[in-house]
Amino acid sequence: MRYSIKLLILLLFCWEGLAQERQLSHIHFKGLKKSKPQYLKRLLTQKKDQPYDSIKVKNDLILLLREPAVSHAYTSLDTLAGGHYRLNYHIEENKTLIPAVDLWQTVNNAFAYHLGLTDYNFSGRGYTVGGFFRQNNFPGFGLILENNNFMSAKTELKVLAQQLETLEPIMVADGSANFRYRFQSVDLSLGRELNLKHKIVIGGGILGERYLLDGGEDIVGIPKTFSTTKGVGKLGYTYDYIQPYYYHLSGWRSQTYATHVWGKSITQNNTFYTLENETSYFRRINSLGNLAFRMQLGIARNINSPFPPFAIDNNRNVRGVGNIVQRGNAFWSLNTEYRHTLFEKGWFAVQGNVFIDLAGIQPVNTSFNTLFAGKNQYQYSGLGLRLIHKYIYKAVLRIDYGINLDGFKNASLVFGIDQFF
Repeated sequence: MRYSIKLLILLLFCWEGLAQERQLSHIHFKGLKKSKPQYLKRLLTQKKDQPYDSIKVKNDLILLLREPAVSHAYTSLDTLAGGHYRLNYHIEENKTLIPAVDLWQTVNNAFAYHLGLTDYNFSGRGYTVGGFFRQNNFPGFGLILENNNFMSAKTELKVLAQQLETLEPIMVADGSANFRYRFQSVDLSLGRELNLKHKIVIGGGILGERYLLDGGEDIVGIPKTFSTTKGVGKLGYTYDYIQPYYYHLSGWRSQTYATHVWGKSITQNNTFYTLENETSYFRRINSLGNLAFRMQLGIARNINSPFPPFAIDNNRNVRGVGNIVQRGNAFWSLNTEYRHTLFEKGWFAVQGNVFIDLAGIQPVNTSFNTLFAGKNQYQYSGLGLRLIHKYIYKAVLRIDYGINLDGFKNASLVFGIDQFF
């Protein structure tokens, strides 16, 4: 018993001595150009005047790499006088003032475009400030504000205000028509990181809608003109354990959102909800390859509306299929692709990819099993190219060519900014 007590005391002294030997007196950031050190230090769980904890430092690196301002980061440890240490974070910064340019054809083959400019590290403190203008048959615009350090390093505040207007086609048993659709909304959401992997979001907003018949047939039960104001509530949960290495990704991410809408629709429904989930998995293959999988699921309880929230579309779920080829109130999609680096030098990289996109949708006023009917399913495959700037956030020019696997009848090019997923 006496020897056990002595051994315990010795271990306690050794532990105290070890803690003192690894005591951090300084945390220093190297390589910063625009970002403020105070902003990045708020993100860290490893603080100065604490014992060095390698697990905390490893997790803090993941947090830093998720920041738009950080392209790559690693650490080093310096020994100082008196048994103290300095932890250095070596940062390779991204440029975060990013223009957005999108071009496409609308439902009546008119030319449409989207122009935007967003700073994802405004004032060097991680704020997001942006705006856009969109011509999609009719002009629209929007403003985006985000503070991911609202009140604390684990709380984010987002505000989105926009007005969009376009032509929306509807096809029902009684005929088809185009409606001029104007959408105005202000949304506010508050997110809270529970830890490195888990985050919850709660939000709400007000939206106004206006529908005006603009070509086609009169459809029974649908007025030629209609306006309404609605309230929106949203609850979300995210599991995120993605570990980035420049433009390569490894790990899992799953996002689930439940949305509830109050207010009359064009078919006089008073309320409806949507439930959506997006789950992604990434795996690096040696140093040049990256496997990527994404599953999307969605269901909405507004089955009588001619304007359901889900759509089969080039830029949402199936590359090569076309722009908004079918709408529905439930859908699923599975995207798979293999990305391979063909060239990399300095700031520039080129990736090639091969992909398969599958999806199904439940049309309006049909039973749930039509979600899996052959006429409501889409299968496309193809090849793509990625032109990547390693030090500009989201600076990926994406070009994909998708071919219909059902008879190889349809094919098209798809352009975009950032990876498809």
